Amino acid sequence: MHFCDKLIFHRNNIKNFHMNLLEWRHFRIILSIQNSGSLTEAAKGLNLTQSAATHQVKEAERRLGVDLVKRRGRSLQLTAAGESIAEAAAACAPVLQHAENKAREISHSGQQRLRIAFGPQDGLGWTVAAADFLMASDPPLQLDLVFSARRPPTQCLRQDEADLAFEVGSAQFPDFKRVYVGEDELVCIVSPDHELGTSSSVTTGDIASETYFAHSLVPQPGFELEAFFKHTDHRPVHIAHMESLAAIIAMVAAGRGVSIQPRSAIAQAEHDGLVAAKTLAPTPVHQPWYLHARPDISATYGEALIDGLARALARSLIKGP
Repeated sequence: MHFCDKLIFHRNNIKNFHMNLLEWRHFRIILSIQNSGSLTEAAKGLNLTQSAATHQVKEAERRLGVDLVKRRGRSLQLTAAGESIAEAAAACAPVLQHAENKAREISHSGQQRLRIAFGPQDGLGWTVAAADFLMASDPPLQLDLVFSARRPPTQCLRQDEADLAFEVGSAQFPDFKRVYVGEDELVCIVSPDHELGTSSSVTTGDIASETYFAHSLVPQPGFELEAFFKHTDHRPVHIAHMESLAAIIAMVAAGRGVSIQPRSAIAQAEHDGLVAAKTLAPTPVHQPWYLHARPDISATYGEALIDGLARALARSLIKGP
């Protein structure tokens, strides 16, 4: 549970016992004192007079019945109780700032935003179709993209960093709406002048001696290190970790190694002649793509919007045979 979620949970469970003792201004001044070590500098940073800052600190101490600051020479230090208040403020400040910025942006643009999280295996060929669909919805929605490099895009939903997640793989989450989008073939990409360039397919043995570019060094269910290499004696001798799809395509195009990617992710590079795509042998590997939505987003905009967006994404997804 996120720190702010814990704080809200605690507040909801004690609201029948007493009202909240502190307001955000109290948390903010204590955090500012921790960062500056000076009441004068803390007041300046918050555009307060020193007397107003002093009043807020004393008021917070009076309400809680504990000392929050202590003087050490010419500087102020927080007590253990003050440190706990500063910790809470530091954890929640970015969340509150994001909410304020989002509210101002919505008011300024007159449009609401829908944030879609995506991972490093995504070639983003669907973005124009998604943006057009959302702009044509009622009310019109602005598309925002959230890159999730080291964790599944669905984790961005849990952290309220995104509203939807477009993710490859079959993971299911009981609290998320999940809509099937389509199948995508995993293909091996090589440089056009590679010795495998004339082959229609590749085996694990064909690329075992090649430098292999992977998004993750840890095999994941359904992905190539687990699905293609798991049941074979041939594994790449050298695996290079690269979280950037563009960097992988550039290295493969330059003849520095090979990689296995969803066909949709490398479609443009293949079309432009930067890389050649080969079917995996002896058995082709396909992955399903799903669109995941947080419950509050489904409730706010309706499931019809999510289903319609999934159909728009499907039209942009290159499907396997």
